[in-house]
Amino acid sequence: MKTANFLLLLCACLSAQSVNITVTQSVCANSGDLITVLQNLPACIAESFFNFLFNGLIITVQTLMNTTFSLLLAIPDLNWFCAPYNAVMAILESLYVLLMMGLGLFYIVRSTDVEGRMVAKRWLQGIFLMVVALTFSFYLFKMLIDVNQAIASNMLNQATLDFFSVQASIPDFVFAIVVLIFFVMSSTLAFFTLLMRYLMIPFLLLLFPFSLFFFFMPVTEGFGKFLLKLTCLIVFMTSIDALLILGFFTLFGVSDPNLANPFLRAMASIAALASISLANITIFIIALLMVISQGLKLIGEVISHAVRLAILASLL
Repeated sequence: MKTANFLLLLCACLSAQSVNITVTQSVCANSGDLITVLQNLPACIAESFFNFLFNGLIITVQTLMNTTFSLLLAIPDLNWFCAPYNAVMAILESLYVLLMMGLGLFYIVRSTDVEGRMVAKRWLQGIFLMVVALTFSFYLFKMLIDVNQAIASNMLNQATLDFFSVQASIPDFVFAIVVLIFFVMSSTLAFFTLLMRYLMIPFLLLLFPFSLFFFFMPVTEGFGKFLLKLTCLIVFMTSIDALLILGFFTLFGVSDPNLANPFLRAMASIAALASISLANITIFIIALLMVISQGLKLIGEVISHAVRLAILASLL
């Protein structure tokens, strides 16, 4: 409960950060001179349009940043998915019961063969470890989530949370809007990558028992390792994001007058969000390449076995 309260407090502190970029120059002076007002009217109309766009971008950036930082430490309640998880476990329990029966039959048939008994013992050891691991699989997955949460929250706790509170004054409307557009782009990418990771957590929970099942089977150990690596890669994504935030804070938290410039701080915030986005996208690409590589490997093995069976059938 204390850990949950701490994470909620940290998320609330993070979500308090905002972007406050102001424009110092204006062509619309508050003057009672009618001629001056008429002369500046076209420029004032253009400035009003840019001001409307500017304020909309400010609100968009603040909303995206608040949501992004809340997703950085957010996880769905795993207890909500107990029913489908129990259904997955029921399927696996029936499978390893069949494996035990098949292993017993194999041991009886090959009882006089030393190599057969060794194979049966190796399978029995794998099945025993698999049953133990599956029994605690829900808690093992929750432990992975808790370890990631502890690492990410500790690194974020070492960084001052006002790093993303941007207070910059820019003399030109167009340049300010360009800066805000970069803020929107980096925040949007970070938001969607973290949202995708948040949505994938329940699927990884349901996939985790299959990962353990395949890992402890001698013939499918490689596929089980692949699933476990994929799970750890997605789960520990936010630890990498927190490390990047800590790195940017450490760099721009020094007492260098140049790095303390508000405009450079704004650029640093954009760079930090962009780095988080690129890191998350890279992780997803690596995961996708792993899936493709494993799929091609399985297809190759199936084709190889099919060719062998065809050769044996032709010889018969």
